[in-house]
Amino acid sequence: MKLVKWFCIVGLALLAVVAVLTASNRVQAQEVLVGDWVLDAAASKSAVPQMAASAGTLTIADAGDGKFASASMVTIGGVNGRSEITYAVDGKDYVVKATPAQPGVTITQSIERVSASAFNTAVKINGQAVATALTEVSADGKTLTQTTTGIGQFAALSSTMIFKRK
Repeated sequence: MKLVKWFCIVGLALLAVVAVLTASNRVQAQEVLVGDWVLDAAASKSAVPQMAASAGTLTIADAGDGKFASASMVTIGGVNGRSEITYAVDGKDYVVKATPAQPGVTITQSIERVSASAFNTAVKINGQAVATALTEVSADGKTLTQTTTGIGQFAALSSTMIFKRK
């Protein structure tokens, strides 16, 4: 069960990474990412099937000054959780607020733009890199794909999550 909770916490953190923007591409990024997204669980897959998200939603909003706010809810292995983060696409670490919180655990993310519709994210727990994620939005703006690769003992975090615009 502890692994399920860890996966849920990191999974929530990874869901938060899709809320990205840079000042130079503000309007385009808003059209591509801002809004409500729903997990397509049937199209998504996980390295460990019992750790796959069975439901999830993601809301992305412009927080102003080149920052975004993201809130997500997901169910993994029967555990429901929520994550929230406000950050910029500047390669700096930002703290993720996860509920339920785990005492003594700090999750951070840093995000960098790869292209107009793709972003790389590094996820850390207590300063240790645990996963990277590539988030891409389809050309028609209706599908968001997040490919996560777990690092070392966190290889079970590897997954591909597919979201459809609501």
